[in-house]
Amino acid sequence: MVNWLVDAVESCCGAMERGQRRWLDAQEDACSNWLSPAFPLSRGDAERRFDGGLLAGAALWQAQADTQRELMLAAERLWVEMARSLQRQLPDDDAAPIAAMRRALELGCVSGAAMSTASRQAGHFAATRFSATPLKAARDVRKALTQR
Repeated sequence: MVNWLVDAVESCCGAMERGQRRWLDAQEDACSNWLSPAFPLSRGDAERRFDGGLLAGAALWQAQADTQRELMLAAERLWVEMARSLQRQLPDDDAAPIAAMRRALELGCVSGAAMSTASRQAGHFAATRFSATPLKAARDVRKALTQR
């Protein structure tokens, strides 16, 4: 019984370590981009610096979203293992209260996993699709201004 709990804690710690590394890498990129020397730049260099700043912001968003997704996966695994452990502890007889408890555990596990999966997928979609939206918008505005 303790083994699945240890595995869950190790999984969460691993997700946090990887998330911390991603977050620090994204912060380093953001700082080097945002704090680079300010001197007169050509139009192309200014656009690249501006785009780089937006990409750095997207990387920061993506780093936290990836960590959240990994932690949700770890929570899903913990949920499943906890339900299995509880089911193994139930007596093998088919008495009505035991059967009802067994069905409730199964239903709770399945519905919890489905909701967690849907939430994780929605978060992943939002992070991957919307993190680059400011950069796309800036490029669209730049394109519209140059066409005038």
